[in-house]
Amino acid sequence: MDKPRKAGACRPGDWRRLGAAAAALTLAAFWSAAPRAAAATEPPPAELVLVGVAGGPTWYGEDSPHGISSALVVDGQAYIVDVGSGVYRQLRRAGVKPGTEQAVFLTHLHTDHIIDLANLLAYDPSARRRARASMQIIGPGPRGVLPPLAPGMKDDVVIHAENPSPGTHDLVASIVAGMAADLNIRVRSEGVPDIRQFFQAHDIVVPAGVVKDPNTDPAPPMEPFAVWQDTRVKVSAILVPHGLVYPNFAYRFDTAAGSVVFSGDTAVSDNLVKLARGADILVHEAIDPAWVDHIVGAKPWDARQQALATQLLHAHATPLEVGDVATRAGVKTLVLSHLVPGDAPAEHWLQARQTFKGPVVLGQDLMRLPLGAPPPR
Repeated sequence: MDKPRKAGACRPGDWRRLGAAAAALTLAAFWSAAPRAAAATEPPPAELVLVGVAGGPTWYGEDSPHGISSALVVDGQAYIVDVGSGVYRQLRRAGVKPGTEQAVFLTHLHTDHIIDLANLLAYDPSARRRARASMQIIGPGPRGVLPPLAPGMKDDVVIHAENPSPGTHDLVASIVAGMAADLNIRVRSEGVPDIRQFFQAHDIVVPAGVVKDPNTDPAPPMEPFAVWQDTRVKVSAILVPHGLVYPNFAYRFDTAAGSVVFSGDTAVSDNLVKLARGADILVHEAIDPAWVDHIVGAKPWDARQQALATQLLHAHATPLEVGDVATRAGVKTLVLSHLVPGDAPAEHWLQARQTFKGPVVLGQDLMRLPLGAPPPR
């Protein structure tokens, strides 16, 4: 195992410069993962589009990738997983037009996975009316109880105490309610359609008896369960561990052209291995351990720093760990996305090749991977 770079090896701003220096290598090595013939007139029947590949609620600099989001486009219809920062515009750049978004699946409700949901709901209402849009928004339900304070933390802050752990349905309702001033003006004075007719929000119900206490075991061993099916895709979910975040899902999409699994944010997970067994593509998050000391700060750590370091290191997976998960699951291709930090050097992520001998694709914004095509080499 390569030793992670010490915190002192990178001064502020070095990560961006190192990432930029590796850009040419990254493009040369991986853009072939998304071949699209110039003369082609018909899109593939199914393809994975990496809409944005950066993880974390932070700004990595002007060369940073956009926030986390992926789209599985099947017969021209899009099934979107997470909606991070800048994703609304990225979807349009990817050719996903209003009315083609069949469903949005939220892995969990951390802000870096949902921050552009308001844009997706409120923009282009007239275009959605013309397209007769009907978008389903599917994600975690309410947590039920707040997590305990991290060791050493003293400020017992509770935000929005009347509903401190809302689920997807309440999240969408709150977004609409918060924009009511704008929406009412536009409906009453401009003839803009009521956006509520274009989407429905649904909380995923975890099978009964699986979770006894989300504060002690938020992702116990379980079997995948179905959460969505139409004529193009069948979607299954399973709980995966991400600190005390609950519910927190990974998703599997099965289509006639192949299967794609999205890890969401997770530490190493036997549940995920079970869900991803034999999949064509596994899209897995990754964190660079060399970055953690850099961002948390010099030791000794106070309680806040220790809590942050614990969340970063124990609620995510390193490239070496991700490669091992892909090997155990027997997937054909591993795609690294939700990169934390978004500007780390390519060679840090490529450590996954040490533990997974199949094709490893380093995700980039707007990269496209057709399903059913030969795996990238």
